[in-house]
Amino acid sequence: MTIVDVDEEPRPFDAVSVEARCPMCRTLTSAVSDGPRAETLRTKYPLLCTQRDLEAAAERGPDSSASLQTLTVYIGNRHTLVPSKANDLAENQHEWTFFVRPSRTDIIEEVHIHLHPTFRQNHIVKTRPPYAISRLGWGFFVINASVILKAGYSWVSEDAFDSPDGARKGALPLEWTLDFDGFGGKGSMGRCRLKVKDDREWDRPGAEEESDRRELRRVVGQYERDGAYEPEEE
Repeated sequence: MTIVDVDEEPRPFDAVSVEARCPMCRTLTSAVSDGPRAETLRTKYPLLCTQRDLEAAAERGPDSSASLQTLTVYIGNRHTLVPSKANDLAENQHEWTFFVRPSRTDIIEEVHIHLHPTFRQNHIVKTRPPYAISRLGWGFFVINASVILKAGYSWVSEDAFDSPDGARKGALPLEWTLDFDGFGGKGSMGRCRLKVKDDREWDRPGAEEESDRRELRRVVGQYERDGAYEPEEE
């Protein structure tokens, strides 16, 4: 978790900048992909690039990074100090809004928010964005939130646990201490870069479809190389 300004806009997490393999030598690297250069290499060496694609697909296998997706989740709070009025017995009043803000919501089922036990309703379930609640109080405390994924997805994290409906690693616990002082008193948020595994078998190409894709790549590569197509012998 990295603490950032509460006004930072959520943006997707680019996993390529953290872990990838060189398309030519297959060496694991942390370099960012260079799109224009990749296209140049593919144009200059179409056959070799096609072979590399097939090798990469074989290396990945069924439980590979091809099924991994990434997102950024922000957890934090906004804050406003409420000025006390004359004859007002309540002092040091803070109006705050706690939120969980993912860079994408299409795979989020719901967010469970757990407040301090002294709150009358201390367990709130948000089933649609914005995943946020606002309260008025005088002190700060730790808020726990669980982000539940939709069926067919699971968190790639040692902290994840089974969701209420029994989905394996479908829930991710997050923790946030209310911030009344950060960034000039307006609050702050933590940025978490996370990975999610797509376990939906029905959305993946079957063996026949994958074979057709390989044949198409081979045909395109051969045309690019010598302008001729030679069908494979059965």
